[in-house]
Amino acid sequence: MTDKKQFIATDPSDKIKFLAETQEEQKATLKITNQSEMKQAFKVKCTRNDLFRIKPSTGILDYNQTLTVILTYRYSFDCINLNTVFRGGQSKPPTEKQQFGVYHIPAPENCTCEGAWAEHCGPPQGEHKLKVVWNE
Repeated sequence: MTDKKQFIATDPSDKIKFLAETQEEQKATLKITNQSEMKQAFKVKCTRNDLFRIKPSTGILDYNQTLTVILTYRYSFDCINLNTVFRGGQSKPPTEKQQFGVYHIPAPENCTCEGAWAEHCGPPQGEHKLKVVWNE
């Protein structure tokens, strides 16, 4: 079995941490690095757009470029009413598993991110999955 070459690296590489016992907006950072010799278009997606915001969620990384993406957990009363467990008056984040995915494809020279994804056929060249971990 041959390993697929990783063109994109993420830091952290496997999980994003947020505090469970808070009723405030929280931010975490995700660094994405292009380790290839060609430009890469990327997308960052999450399992729940109503809980998380991603800035920027798409872009093009130049050769050996690193970009910092801000991941924001948005505390919401609507989400709490539907998806949390209450203990001692404190709310918990959703009990279902949450994750972020980073997807990438080669980006031709002088191409926009949207153009690269529109022209691309088939699955992404690579992807990284990062679990959301709730620290107590």
